[in-house]
Amino acid sequence: MKKLLQSFGFAPRTFVQLLFITLNAQLLYAFWDIRNTLPKDFPIAMGVTDAQAGQLYSMQGLVIILGTILLGWIGDRFSVRTIMVLTTLGVGAISLFISVFSPNLSFPTLLACFFLMLLLSEVLFKPANFKAVRTSTSEDHQGAAFGFFEFGRGLLAFLVSLLWTALIAAGVGARGIMLTGSVIVLATAILVFWAAPKGTRVGDDDEVNASTIEAIKGIGRVAKLPVVWLAGLNVFCIYGTFVAAGTYFARFLQAGYGSSALVAAVFSTVVIGLRMLPLVSSVLVEKVFKSTSHFMRFMSAVLSVLLLAIAVVLFTHPASVTSFPAGNPPAHIVSSGVMPALIVLMLLASGCCFMIRGVYYAPIGEFNVPAKQSSAAMSFAITLGYIPALLGPIVFGGLIVPSEADASGNIITEQLTPTSTLGAAFVGLAALAAVAFCLSSVLIRLKNRQDADARKAAA
Repeated sequence: MKKLLQSFGFAPRTFVQLLFITLNAQLLYAFWDIRNTLPKDFPIAMGVTDAQAGQLYSMQGLVIILGTILLGWIGDRFSVRTIMVLTTLGVGAISLFISVFSPNLSFPTLLACFFLMLLLSEVLFKPANFKAVRTSTSEDHQGAAFGFFEFGRGLLAFLVSLLWTALIAAGVGARGIMLTGSVIVLATAILVFWAAPKGTRVGDDDEVNASTIEAIKGIGRVAKLPVVWLAGLNVFCIYGTFVAAGTYFARFLQAGYGSSALVAAVFSTVVIGLRMLPLVSSVLVEKVFKSTSHFMRFMSAVLSVLLLAIAVVLFTHPASVTSFPAGNPPAHIVSSGVMPALIVLMLLASGCCFMIRGVYYAPIGEFNVPAKQSSAAMSFAITLGYIPALLGPIVFGGLIVPSEADASGNIITEQLTPTSTLGAAFVGLAALAAVAFCLSSVLIRLKNRQDADARKAAA
């Protein structure tokens, strides 16, 4: 075993450190990811509607767009362990506060909590986390370290969702799951305190000496590169489906056809398991397709067709009722065979989206963007591409017809959302996937032209 670890650049201690760092990196989101497994009951437990929940979830996009450029450099001034421990404790404390005091918190208070929680986890924690992974092995084995890290995160996300599903099946309510998630987050602070490298700052020396103005100037320089715009817009077109698949596909099954919380949880758990498919993307890009752009063009076409097929099912199979008493859906809301077909199509679309997501920043490297500009290029593409993380939850949440509640906030009548409304959302996602197909085609032509110019220059 020791020789095997050494072949990947690990000592037994550093491998265990990487294992704990991976556990912390995913379990940090134990509370936040409840929204995926309990898409209906999580907002209800907080006392908000689906539309309001969409605004809460959009805080992720807001902090990524603003924080990546304006605030990301702050964490560079501190040690990796300090940032990782403090952000983990902060996320755990905020999630525990929400869990204990819901559903009696005001909506502005919830907005502030979600903003702060995601600011800690997305802007401050991630750079420190990536630095900890990077220092776990030598420069020659970075691929192995990050490959294990990403696979481990995907596996943990699946297992945590499986835990939530088991708790739902056992009759545990949403608030009980929220409290459990908060405790898990706080417990991981102990892991990271032991595992994170000591005396290592988040930023390298050149990053620590940089300022926000300098970072923005770097963004301005890479904004002149066509590949950065094309890559960012490509991410933009696919990320809307990613947001929908991660949280709202399961919610749409409930909103359109009254699926139970357990069915939605099982569906969500399978979707989360599909997030490990980028490993397949790497093999296909290397062995089957000519380039990442060729792979993305093909997969974008497949995704567009799948999304249109889902829209057709929704348009042609409306629910037989518009409402029903809470927790008591009628037996035949839709004809037999429709739900299995819809679930299969949604799972296929989710898997296709996740496979594209695994490689959609790769063109920046394939187009030989200078190393000194690669970080700025990635920040620009992320800022552009993650706009759907801000807008998507607001749009999707706003589509869902709110249920009727009594004065205490308990749901008494569940209102179904017209499937024609949900179908229109999938038509829009299919159109974006079609645009991604066109953008990938442009990337292919641009790359061919760049290679031809390079050959001419070498001749």
